[in-house]
This record gives sequence, structure tokens and C-alpha cells, in this order.
Amino acid sequence: MAEGEAGTFSRGRVETFSDGVFAIIVTLLVLEIRVPAIGNPESTNELARSLAALLPKVLSWVTSFFTVCVIWVNHHRLFRMFRCIDHGLFWWNATLLLFVSFIPFPTALMGDYLANPVAVSCYGLVMGCMAMSFFLLRRHVIRNGALLREEIDAHVFAMGTKYALLFGPLPYLAGAAAGWMHPFISLAIYLAIPVYFIFPHSTQDV
Repeated sequence: MAEGEAGTFSRGRVETFSDGVFAIIVTLLVLEIRVPAIGNPESTNELARSLAALLPKVLSWVTSFFTVCVIWVNHHRLFRMFRCIDHGLFWWNATLLLFVSFIPFPTALMGDYLANPVAVSCYGLVMGCMAMSFFLLRRHVIRNGALLREEIDAHVFAMGTKYALLFGPLPYLAGAAAGWMHPFISLAIYLAIPVYFIFPHSTQDV
């Protein structure tokens, strides 16, 4: 199977479309952080308290921003391995983008209600669904080996897919469950995931 055959999509166009979605999402994330309105514009104490109240929103934004960046990096790595994009791969990629485009909502929810386990768990569940879509996208490629470039070792790719399950959906689901013990445990887990993948020693996909 090669790009241009019937039933395939242009890899360049799919990547460009995906990159556009990622760019929009990282922009939307910060729009939830608004300049606070205070009663007395000259009151330093009131402004300081209002800025401090924004800290949960800032923490949620930072966590999601770096997470989306990690998703983009792993998405880029994956697409470099593909020879072409078939119908199934296109729609698994669309499913991934579906969950990525929804990230601003649980980010805003957690930022507004960081002490509420429902909000913190919702964030983990959405991120878990996003990570699971990555895993299922890779599974589709394993079942259709002709999608991989000739120089890509299919066995190594399959092992990477197992790691994608271990370091993707499972930690996010653990974070969602931990929210019912203490929300900040969940936040620590959510932030630790992208931090791990930021370092160059990490070569696996979430």
C-alpha cells in the first residue's frame, strides 16, 4: 500500500490538519485565564488576593499546555513512521483529535473546582480517553502492517504500543481515582506525565 492508492489519504494534508487543531487548542487553553475584576482598582491587597485565586487555573493551564505539547510530539513521531494513511487510520486520528479538542473544557473545570473530586476525575477520564485513542491508533497500524515504512521494525513498534498503554491511559485513570483521596495527588500525577516525556531520554509515545 502506498500514498495515492485508492482508499488512502495524503499524509501531508492529514498532518497539516492535525497541526492546525493542536495550534488552536493550545491557544484556547489560556483564554480561560482572565484579568480579575476588582472593586477598587487601586487596592493592592484586593488585586493580590484576586491574582492568588487564579493559581488553580494557572496550574490547570500549565498541566494541559505541556500535555498537548507532548501529544503533538508523539503524534509527529508516529506520522514519520507511516508510509500512508488509510481510511481506518484517518478516523482513529480524527478520534484522537476529538478528545484533544475537548481538553480545554476539563482544564477549565478543574481550574474552577480544583478541590472538587468530580472535576479532577473528569480531567483524568478525558485525558485517559485521549491516551486510549493513541493506543488504538497504534493497534490499527499493527493490524495493517503495510502502513508502516519499510525501515520501521514492526516488533519494536508493537512493543512501543504496549508502553503506550502503560504510560498513557493507566496513569490518567489512576489520577482520576486519586482525586477522591486528595485532588492534589491527581494534579501531581497529571503534571508528572508530561514532565516525564519532556526529557530527551523518553522515546515512547503516550
